[in-house]
Amino acid sequence: MSWDRPEPKYVHHSTSDKKSHDAHLTLYLLRGVPPICNRVQMTLPDSSSQLLSPVDHTVPKVYFTFYLSFLLKNPQAGVESIQKGLTTLINQLPFLAKDVAPSHDENHDNVHCIQPPSAKSQSIPMLQIRHYLNESVRSMLATASCTGAEDLQYSERYAPLLTVMDPQESQPILRFVANVMVDGIILSLSFNHMAADGTGIGNILELLSECCRNEQKHVGPQRFEFELRRQLASPSTTAEKRPLNTFWETYTPEETFHCLDSNTWSTATTSMASELNTFRFRIPIRKVKVLKDICTSVLLSHPEGDNMLSKEPGAFISSNDVLTALLSICLQQTKPAELALKDDHDYTVAFVANLRSRMHPPWPEHYIGVLLTMVLVSRSELINYVHEKRVDLVASEVGLDKDELKQITNLAMNMRKKLQDVDDRYVRGLLAHMQQQRDWSQMNIKGGDFSYSSIRHLKVHDLDWGPDLGKITGFRLFFGLLEDFCLILPADPGGDWDMQISLRPGYQRALMENRLFRWATSD
Repeated sequence: MSWDRPEPKYVHHSTSDKKSHDAHLTLYLLRGVPPICNRVQMTLPDSSSQLLSPVDHTVPKVYFTFYLSFLLKNPQAGVESIQKGLTTLINQLPFLAKDVAPSHDENHDNVHCIQPPSAKSQSIPMLQIRHYLNESVRSMLATASCTGAEDLQYSERYAPLLTVMDPQESQPILRFVANVMVDGIILSLSFNHMAADGTGIGNILELLSECCRNEQKHVGPQRFEFELRRQLASPSTTAEKRPLNTFWETYTPEETFHCLDSNTWSTATTSMASELNTFRFRIPIRKVKVLKDICTSVLLSHPEGDNMLSKEPGAFISSNDVLTALLSICLQQTKPAELALKDDHDYTVAFVANLRSRMHPPWPEHYIGVLLTMVLVSRSELINYVHEKRVDLVASEVGLDKDELKQITNLAMNMRKKLQDVDDRYVRGLLAHMQQQRDWSQMNIKGGDFSYSSIRHLKVHDLDWGPDLGKITGFRLFFGLLEDFCLILPADPGGDWDMQISLRPGYQRALMENRLFRWATSD
């Protein structure tokens, strides 16, 4: 598959966008603040800016782009609905039109803040409209798996912003493009990961859909966004909590994505595009239920060498646990034989944990900023949770190898146990440790040999965007900067597990031929 790159017919501000643009620029001039046109070394904080939280500083300094496909009889009416809805949203939440920029703080080095947009950012409309009237939304729905070069070409053509931009410049929080085609619109949203995580952007999409249908039921709570972000950097949030002594097990001074260091960030997307494919696949919900039930049935009531679970009503593992474990085993089996067959070859599984619900009281779900950590589990540290005799009995009934079932169950249960340790005390200790660090550029989340992030909980397929747009017919997210990085995408209407992974071409072929993987993806 390939995409030619003719220039779009036009890219413009809507009338309301232009007025907003002029009003912002006039406001800066009235304040006597000169527009910043080139490289930004540092911003001094004032009443119009806010320091990002310490957690915001732990994620890669990149843009993710969501692509939402709408099949429409009248695409122009859909464009007008998006324009009106986005204008309403920005009026309600004006901080979304701001930038993330380097800043100064007396207590910390290498900090970033949210500040009014630079002149360069103002030159990029909040919503661009691009017309591709010889292209079809429907035909794009079948291009979910692609090579790295095709992935890059798609993003250059349809995304508002590049995946990697200079972190030492003032950069927009988010931008949109309405890609208008003969049978609909692909609405793309690029967001700065330092300003929002996946849950936060899911909240923004939910708010935008409400604005497109002339409702603003949930906009109110987001007005407390800055206060919530301030609290995460406040000692009062971590009062009487000891800094986490295991902090450096899950954080590192190195960039999470090694291609993003200070010397190579500008060529990261093109260099990785030549190495990694985006492979998208589905695992039927029926197969997930079978696997979860079987893994649960072979768990010991008391794990070997550990009686922690005996305090609970019963051992629990989630569908996400067992799928992450299964895919990790499959990926390990695709590695070169000289590595995969060595009994002493260790590997680490890393997965993102949303911290909102793990605090007490829970942090508001509507919080847009970053509130996550990575949880890491190493093969060499696994505790056995499996009843050997039960494994022998049930494995053959469903066509699984008993050793594979044991590995999947143990990895899933160890992941669940590690996640249970991420509680309010852990989170506040984590925040306390971050607040005490002098250099906030040295607190980067660690990946593993296999890394996972889930946005399955996002409601993108259920959102009603109003009479001119309806519901989406497709969702995609390309991100090819980390090998063996798996994204669990929003649940599709049928409930199947929609997933994608960045892989080298040879490993992709090996995974597709893997017996365990074929079992999982078959109906």
